[in-house]
Amino acid sequence: MGLTDQGLHPEIYDDYKIETVDPSWLQERVKPKRHIGLTPELCILCRACEDVCPWECIWMLAPDIITDAENPEVLTLAQSSSATFIIDDNECTRCAICVERCPSDALWLGRVEQ
Repeated sequence: MGLTDQGLHPEIYDDYKIETVDPSWLQERVKPKRHIGLTPELCILCRACEDVCPWECIWMLAPDIITDAENPEVLTLAQSSSATFIIDDNECTRCAICVERCPSDALWLGRVEQ
């Protein structure tokens, strides 16, 4: 511990080496093999998941942003929905804070099948 006029503070280390991490390695090693799921019937559109996400990777958007889809069922589902729920999978760390915050238990954490 070091000493300042404010009292003791932790030592600051400077004997480290900064290296670039291979993104594919990071994705395989760090992210749990899970995904965030939504049960739309339970969602009350409160947007708490958007507010609480520390990575700002959750959005609830107007369903009319989907104008075309490879799967016609997706387009039909979007046109009959009140909102489109989107998670940026590249940014999401699966911390599940949104799952814990969801007041209606509409969000859930599932395992990705191998």
